[in-house]
Amino acid sequence: MRANDCLSLYRFYRSATRRWLPTLTLIVLVCALTGYPLQAQTVPQESDAMPPISESTLIHQVRAYVGQLVAEEKFSGALLIAKDGEPILKQAFGLASIAYGAPNRIDTKFNLGSMNKMFTAVAIAQLAEQGKLAFDDPIAKHLPDYPNQEVAEQVTIHQLLTHTSGLADYFNEKFTEASRARFRTVQDFFPLFVDEPLQFEPGSQWAYSNSNFIVLGAIVEAVSGQDYFDYVREHIYQPAGMINSDAYELDRETPNLATGYTHAPGESEWRNNLFEHVIKGGPAGGGYSTVEDLLRFAQALTDHKLLSPESTALITSGKYPLPGSNNAEYGYGFGVETINGYRRFGHSGGFPGINSQLNIYPELGYVVAVMSNYDPPAATRVAERIGKLITGSPIPQPITLSADKLALYARSYTNQAPNMGPPSLELVVEDGTLWLVLGDERHCFLPLSATEFYDEEVEDVRLKFTLNDEGRPLTLTVEGAAPEVLRFVAEDH
Repeated sequence: MRANDCLSLYRFYRSATRRWLPTLTLIVLVCALTGYPLQAQTVPQESDAMPPISESTLIHQVRAYVGQLVAEEKFSGALLIAKDGEPILKQAFGLASIAYGAPNRIDTKFNLGSMNKMFTAVAIAQLAEQGKLAFDDPIAKHLPDYPNQEVAEQVTIHQLLTHTSGLADYFNEKFTEASRARFRTVQDFFPLFVDEPLQFEPGSQWAYSNSNFIVLGAIVEAVSGQDYFDYVREHIYQPAGMINSDAYELDRETPNLATGYTHAPGESEWRNNLFEHVIKGGPAGGGYSTVEDLLRFAQALTDHKLLSPESTALITSGKYPLPGSNNAEYGYGFGVETINGYRRFGHSGGFPGINSQLNIYPELGYVVAVMSNYDPPAATRVAERIGKLITGSPIPQPITLSADKLALYARSYTNQAPNMGPPSLELVVEDGTLWLVLGDERHCFLPLSATEFYDEEVEDVRLKFTLNDEGRPLTLTVEGAAPEVLRFVAEDH
């Protein structure tokens, strides 16, 4: 991934395509939503970590935090926090349908985005346990009629599961121009990507591609002899007790299914996403579930009802470190991170009008499921705040800077390495707040000190300044928004 691919699209929350991993930093929000490979940035820390929080304080702080987001129309959806398998907080907010005034409920079905990848990975591991496939098998062994035999002979199941195959993503111009109604089976996605050349030698790099899991879905069908969707229902949803999960077709009436709502850049009016999303999800994402069903999945997985302990450990352990990060890896369909010394694994999903996240903290006994029918980072932001609270990670606390002081930062900044990131950034001050402006996107930054600001919506994205003796900015670095730190110099300093 080129850094300019991410930051030139610092329209990070509402970009046009659909990809998700566990939230790490803005990289997830940019690249997961823009169709570029996800890479992680080490998260800056602003103070010593605090001890893990009590359950009563956790519940109080989460309710207050989410309540404020709901009041500001930044969250609509449902959340569930469980400790040792028992829910300690579950609550729904906002509307499942604005047109009909139907409220979200705790059992409302929300779109999973890319979280279906976890189910596909479990299916592959189940078939491996039965000796029907091996992780080092090439695609060609199980799909002898795969349209691109050169690729099929080179790429292995392991590489598909870990996003190290080099397959191009199917969110491309072909997809954009296609009718969403045509994508109902696993094979329906193949024409979008099978003729594309490999992006790199298999196994040599890491680049998130939804196409990997479409191929895995086809392998599940070939090896099991079942339709992919039937297999997942029978071997994952039913054993886990997931009664409200499936790849529901949007041209059929499904009770209690949330409509997704999105904002176009610069607009305040909510629009539904019905004509943006595929009519039926698949192995790479787009199915539906509830926060209660996600808890059931987490419990079935960690109680080894779906896989043996050895296979469970295999798929939920890191296989490939994410470039730019020292604490995040991708496993087999699961992202794995260390947060303030505590391990967590899970997956996220995002698309216009869709944002969901499941985080499992095995050492702490917590499961966090957040689902939203708003644009990212609606659910991600909530899940990240909960994660910081339960792991005792620092939460940024803004200070107050005078209007005169803030005015010194309001200027244009030129990129010192224009091949990485946008050629320039503009900072403006309005109503006592510093805003970063890139095209029609605006992002609020709050001060931690006179030299460091954090993004109000994605707290791990930071602006850091060096100042002259008069307090005027000389240089600006942007951290957490690309694999590399991006460096700018103030114009007219």
